[in-house]
Amino acid sequence: MSQKQIRSTLNTFFELCDKLESKGLFTPTADHHLRDYAKLEFLKYLMHLTEGGKVNVNEMYFINENLGYDFNTKALKNIYDTMIDGKDYKNYIPETLKLLIKNDKESSSSTAKLLVDIYRNLGICYTACDNVAGEDQVYKLTEYVLLLQNYIEDDLPRAQTSSGDFSDSAKNTSEAGNTAPEKTTEELLNELNELVGLENVKKDVNSLVNLIKVRKLRKERGIKEIDMSLHMVFSGNPGTGKTTVARLLSEIYRSIGLLPKGHLVETDRSGLVAGYVGQTALKTKEVINSALGGVLFIDEAYALTENRGENDFGGEAIDTLLKAMEDNRDDLIVIVAGYPDLMDGFVCSNPGLRSRFNKYIYFPDYSPEELVAMLKMRCGKGDYILSPEAEEYAREFFIKRVENKPENFANGRDVRNFFEKAAVNQADRLAAIIDGEITDEVLKTLEKSDLENIEL
Repeated sequence: MSQKQIRSTLNTFFELCDKLESKGLFTPTADHHLRDYAKLEFLKYLMHLTEGGKVNVNEMYFINENLGYDFNTKALKNIYDTMIDGKDYKNYIPETLKLLIKNDKESSSSTAKLLVDIYRNLGICYTACDNVAGEDQVYKLTEYVLLLQNYIEDDLPRAQTSSGDFSDSAKNTSEAGNTAPEKTTEELLNELNELVGLENVKKDVNSLVNLIKVRKLRKERGIKEIDMSLHMVFSGNPGTGKTTVARLLSEIYRSIGLLPKGHLVETDRSGLVAGYVGQTALKTKEVINSALGGVLFIDEAYALTENRGENDFGGEAIDTLLKAMEDNRDDLIVIVAGYPDLMDGFVCSNPGLRSRFNKYIYFPDYSPEELVAMLKMRCGKGDYILSPEAEEYAREFFIKRVENKPENFANGRDVRNFFEKAAVNQADRLAAIIDGEITDEVLKTLEKSDLENIEL
């Protein structure tokens, strides 16, 4: 979002504040209206992002230009000392946001979500406005925006947290023949943030996306870029969401203009390695070419280095991959994934891998409560519901499974298999009931008996 766009967005938001004030949602004083409180909260947020309140000239100009103030750097430092320093601002929820949530509940609108988008974009533009790298600022703004995001999702129905007019990227149509609109960055980040669990993963990905946006703005303005590698290692056990997050990340990269296509190509050792000398390089190149413009996701990547005999060609695949990563730095992002310990060994097996993969994201196993939440989400998508007894049985089932963790424990895949088997059991049970006795509620409800004796 450009300086002109951020000013236009803020002005539109301040007009919204005036409308809310006229509806009686805010009682102004003689000198302060809702838009004034909103400006002050934006100012406090930007000062929170500023290390020690030491604002430079570019940051001072950004604040004055966009918020309509006339502060010098000394005055801004004083604001930091009195309003931010020593305070728990990182957990502060703006009063303006609380008012918007109240408005959304009454009018079924989504103004609260729009305000969170403004905080994100305002922070990104502020971070990009000077000659300092600003990685600490990006982490701070990510943490704060996620706080606001979680706050409104806890307080509003999900249908009222969708993105809207203040989005920083317009919806585009996809390739010819498909008129479905491509998702915006905000919509994709919402999809990521709505995944069950994975809180640290979400924070890492949000920070990475914000950092890339800042980097892109710096490049556009001729400011020194933040040096970073976009190739990543996803480490975690099966079923922890690695492929899902990789897919979302590829689409996010497309939405912010980092990759032209943003598609995800999934492969593993068998898709890269052939059985004869020279064929592996050709096979690997074909897969790489199919991924150009998007993300290449290599699952169980450690298998490429496990068998280092003279008849193994995993090393040839790695050499081909490393050369392609160097030759296509602006057109290819590679994510390697697998078990944590094995992925450490994989990256350390080759100096070229160590130098290119320096961003690690760890995917932890899900807790029993998270697995039950995933089961309920699957039920909702399939138009099923769990009876209270069935939900309690499922909770006990996953508590025991997580405590014992059999060799085939597969996190989210266990939930999918559990749900599918429960649906089959329900169908078998209902087949013996006379059609006239099957109400819609009966047809939708999974009972405890449908879950009992399921084996994974």
